[in-house]
Amino acid sequence: MENNPNLFEIFENIFSDSPKPSKSICLQIDVLENKDISQTQLSDIFEILLHMFIYGFKKLRMGFTEESLSLLKQYFESVGVKFIIDIKQFDPILFKEPCYMVRYCKVESLLEDEDPIFIENYNKFTRTKLSDYIAVYQDEYESLIFISFELL
Repeated sequence: MENNPNLFEIFENIFSDSPKPSKSICLQIDVLENKDISQTQLSDIFEILLHMFIYGFKKLRMGFTEESLSLLKQYFESVGVKFIIDIKQFDPILFKEPCYMVRYCKVESLLEDEDPIFIENYNKFTRTKLSDYIAVYQDEYESLIFISFELL
C-alpha cells in the first residue's frame, strides 16, 4: 500500500478541495458494488479506507475531536463511506474485550510517517462485513481509539 502512488494521488485529489456531496466521488473499487465479496476483498477495502483515513487525518491536520472529525466525515461521505470512531479511556481490562481482541490492525502513529501494523492473527476471526474490521490507535496511555468503516 505504501508504495502505491496512484492511490495517494487519488487521496490528494480528494483532500485538496472542499468536501463534495455524498456519493459524488467514485473510487472504482470493483468489489464495492458486489454483495458477495470474500473476506480477502473486505480486508483490501478496509486497508484502502484506513490509508485514506490516515492520509486525510494528516493532510487536514485533524485531531480526535467531534468538530475536527466532522470535516473528515464529509470527505468520506463524498466517496460513499462512513467511518465510526469509538474512543475509550485506556484500561488494561479492554484488552480482554471483544472489540480489542478482534481488531484487524494497530495504527502506530497517525501523526508520523509510520504505516498501520496489520496483526498476524486477524484471520482467526471470521468477518462478513466491512464494519467487522477494526483498527485501533492508542493515544499514549490515555485512550484507545477504534476505527471502522461502513458503506453508505
